[in-house]
Amino acid sequence: VGILGMMIIAIFLAYKSHLAFVFGIGLVTIISWPRGTAVTYFPDTEAGDARFEYFKQVVDIAPVNLLLTQFTKNLAGAGLALFTMLYVDFLDTSGTLLGLANSMGIIDEEGNFPKSRQAFSADAVATMFGSIFGLCPVTSYIESGSGVEAGAKTGMTAVICSFYFFLSIFFAPIIASIPPWATGGALVVVGSMMGRSLAKLQWDNVSHAVSGFLTVIIMPLTYSIAYGLIAGIGAFLVMEGTFWLLSFAGVPKPGAKGPTRMAIGESLMNPKPGSAAAAAAANAEEEEGEEVAQNEEAPEPDEETAEHEGSDDAPAEPAKEES
Repeated sequence: VGILGMMIIAIFLAYKSHLAFVFGIGLVTIISWPRGTAVTYFPDTEAGDARFEYFKQVVDIAPVNLLLTQFTKNLAGAGLALFTMLYVDFLDTSGTLLGLANSMGIIDEEGNFPKSRQAFSADAVATMFGSIFGLCPVTSYIESGSGVEAGAKTGMTAVICSFYFFLSIFFAPIIASIPPWATGGALVVVGSMMGRSLAKLQWDNVSHAVSGFLTVIIMPLTYSIAYGLIAGIGAFLVMEGTFWLLSFAGVPKPGAKGPTRMAIGESLMNPKPGSAAAAAAANAEEEEGEEVAQNEEAPEPDEETAEHEGSDDAPAEPAKEES
């Protein structure tokens, strides 16, 4: 069913429909609500029964007696928690904002986008206030990509979404009953649309290609943008650091299209003059040149010779019998 929703979204996007995500997510959600089917979100289990009972409430207002988090005076692990939240929030926000801005085509040649300082500041302030209520880092989420692909480019979209988030507080049973496979197809489509930015990666440069691939593949495997960025940045630093250290030993740093000569042994790409590899390459070029010269010097048969040879090869006609 999730694949069906993904294909519906992709087809409607091909026709430039702004309601593609609404149609895809809505159809899969409606199909998943009836009980007694193979794709129901409310199976005949204890967890399914609990979901269905909560779904039937339609409107629910949760108590606010636990609105604020329970603070403690034990600050033994505060340093580790601050560092963890810092790199998770920073890397998640950086990856999300840069990815969305790149899909909108507003990143300049230096890798910056307009009002980036305000965007990161808003994310930081939201995280600070979210901690008061015991929330995880209130960071930017990649789900915003569905709105970007639908044409959102201003802050008005976020304001409208915040209004609907406020309404979802009262209709939490309905919102919580949207199955994950209904929204998963939308994220796959958004990811495929954002994948066009990979064309700008320097695939001829090994350090760029490996670090970029690790960044892309680690994110879905670990469900974390931060882990993907750590893997990619770490691999890039290790490779470039190794190249830098080897340069002090006389080993040249690889260029954008690979090394100009082999770091170990004789080069077959650019052999040194006087080396065995250079001599072998020169002999091969001489032999190839001689073959070309022989083909050019070989005389071509003239027309008379060809006709004469053709007449000799042709079978003789039988003599006519005298009457």
